[in-house]
Amino acid sequence: MTSLKSRLKKAKARLFGTVTQDIAVPFNLKCDCGRSINGVRRVSWQIATCSACDATIYVLPVNVYPATTRIRSEVLDGSVTKRLSVIVRDLALGEKEVTPDLRSSEKSMTTSRSGRAASRASTTSNGTSSDSSDVVEVSTGRSRRPDTGRKISNAAAALVAAEILVDEPAVRVPRASFGVVLRRIFTPFRLLMLSAAVLIAVTGWWLVNQRRMDDARKTWRREMDVAEKALESQDLAKLHDSLSKAVAAAHTLNRDNADSRRATSLFMQTQAVHDLSSIDMPSVLAACVSDKGKLSSEKTTSAADAITGQWFVFECSFQQSAGELTANLPLIVNSVPVTISMRSDMLKRAVAAIPQAPLLFVASVESCSTGHGEREIQIRLDGQSPVLLTTQYHAGQMGFTAINSPGLNTILELQAEFLNSNSGLSGTESQQ
Repeated sequence: MTSLKSRLKKAKARLFGTVTQDIAVPFNLKCDCGRSINGVRRVSWQIATCSACDATIYVLPVNVYPATTRIRSEVLDGSVTKRLSVIVRDLALGEKEVTPDLRSSEKSMTTSRSGRAASRASTTSNGTSSDSSDVVEVSTGRSRRPDTGRKISNAAAALVAAEILVDEPAVRVPRASFGVVLRRIFTPFRLLMLSAAVLIAVTGWWLVNQRRMDDARKTWRREMDVAEKALESQDLAKLHDSLSKAVAAAHTLNRDNADSRRATSLFMQTQAVHDLSSIDMPSVLAACVSDKGKLSSEKTTSAADAITGQWFVFECSFQQSAGELTANLPLIVNSVPVTISMRSDMLKRAVAAIPQAPLLFVASVESCSTGHGEREIQIRLDGQSPVLLTTQYHAGQMGFTAINSPGLNTILELQAEFLNSNSGLSGTESQQ
């Protein structure tokens, strides 16, 4: 009888399916010489050697399949409940003692290597013996008749043994078709779970988007009211903060109407007031001309470094030539003319919409250089930077009033009408 510890270990292995690793399965095979070969089966096949005649026997590995009516096995099949009931019954009633595993289906394949076995195999029926070094006996391990004296050569035995004693047993697993693989992957349960996950994800995205849109609508209404009050009270900092939030909400809502274009225009004008340079451009350009009225390349380069990227306010009309806008601005510093030009689609539309009045805008300088044999200063503005002014408050922050600029109110009204109309560009493009 086995000890309680061994029985519990065996029961655990049978329950969790680790019998082949945890339980030692002995074997007892008969050799052709009559001796028994004992040992323990391994997870893979092995070659056992007879201690009497040095014959080799192929031993099958541990049986990994459940027991049948003919072959015993420690492996249990069925559900966990079924295996547990069998284990409890065996622990309560005990197991029958079983002799070492003698598999009826196993075939031992031996190759005789000793001279004595070869001598016995080479004995002929008339009592004479042949050379034992030329004879090899191959046995199947079954009970057999007395030796009939059949002889084979060592070369033939080697060919037979090469086919029997392979390194690893070949196992061919049938390959499932593509349709079977798809049915195994996309089972009805998995498709149902995938549909539920997609439905939950879409619903969550819709709820989040709806909440975001509701928040944007509330922000738009609230910040526009705050911006109107800040414009009336001329609070520039509060105006900038409220307009930035209102413009962001308009982008979220994809608004493209007169209100959204006006909010964008006011925000860009407020930002332009913050960005307006304190440098006096005519004074900087005048320093580039010597007392003799000639331009200095070094001084022009220094002036270009000083004004490039800076924002300035301009009031002028334009001439168009080959897509280029040239300002009609009579700017002359120390008898040297200054030419201002740019490429801007927004200003082209404004010139076409307001041909009878000059434009009042803020823009940044892109470059400054000399031209016409160093007899002219050429300033090029950034075509994406122009911001049209539409309110008296922003114009006043830049030094333009109705007193020093006659017709200012008319210019501001025309530019505001242009930006709010469908002829102007919508969104932030209306000021770029």
